[in-house]
Amino acid sequence: MSGIKEFCTRPFEEIEIHNTGEVYTCCPNWNKFYSIGNIYKDSFDEVWNSDKAVDLRKRIMNKDYSLCDLQGCAYLKQQDFKSPYDVECKPVMTEYPQIVKYVYDYECNIACKICRNKIKRLSDEELELLNSKIDTFFLPFLQSAKKLIINAYGDPFGSRHSRIVVQKAAAKYPDLKFDFHTNGILCNEANFKALNITPDKIDKIRISIHAATAETYGKIVPGGELLFPKIIENLKYLKEIRKQNDFPVYIHFVISSINYKEIPMFIDIAEEVNASPHFWEFRQENCSYPMEENLYIVRKDHPLHQELVKVLQHPKVKQYKDHFSPDFYDLIQ
Repeated sequence: MSGIKEFCTRPFEEIEIHNTGEVYTCCPNWNKFYSIGNIYKDSFDEVWNSDKAVDLRKRIMNKDYSLCDLQGCAYLKQQDFKSPYDVECKPVMTEYPQIVKYVYDYECNIACKICRNKIKRLSDEELELLNSKIDTFFLPFLQSAKKLIINAYGDPFGSRHSRIVVQKAAAKYPDLKFDFHTNGILCNEANFKALNITPDKIDKIRISIHAATAETYGKIVPGGELLFPKIIENLKYLKEIRKQNDFPVYIHFVISSINYKEIPMFIDIAEEVNASPHFWEFRQENCSYPMEENLYIVRKDHPLHQELVKVLQHPKVKQYKDHFSPDFYDLIQ
């Protein structure tokens, strides 16, 4: 990382494309769902330099973050304004985005309580429509990109559509790097070979696990008791291939009333496989799972909240305080 600036650079170098076609320059939860346009309604050039995009960039250059969630955005809270690609920041951008994030494909091979209550698969019609747009629609967005982030909505290895996107993007843009968001179950040597992904094409891998034992993983993912060992095996494989082609591996843990006791154990796993652990608060608005279980343990009136606070005082947790989302900063003393 280089090019530290005085303001956030994401609106100048990054886009997220969601399933509705709405385009964001950051996580929608962190920029109050401020869309700069819709790729299903306008051309990409019209969206990238739309009136809303230009206005946003002018505000950011003047350090006006009124369109951002100052409490929710970890980058703003930490003043983390590093620019990976040293993009020249202007209200009207002549360069296409360097970082493209595809969040439009919801197909996944598991149902995790953190986000959904059933396995979601594209219908035949949806799959045919998305596949028909790959060559003429989705791949051209990557013509200047240095990195493709895929897929925080589904799983890049478990989705039939995303697998084709990855395979074609790797062939068409040999210098493109991939940032995979995955549950880790299919993140293995066989799938890397099938998708033509060699270690040098990987920018980073982010694996959402949310548990440190097979028993707890089974409470979060149906059948997870049998799947958890596969994830650990794949993490060990990633550790091995990084001896020659180094890239970061992040393992994610959304803290809930189901798994909070395993936070220190999760850090142990991360250290064992040379991964970076990251912890987030559970948010019901990001989840289609019913509320009966009351998973949102960060809330102070939750009956287990004080138990969570005790866990957060563990010496190992304090060592990794900066790896927690902002909601936890005041709880880790």
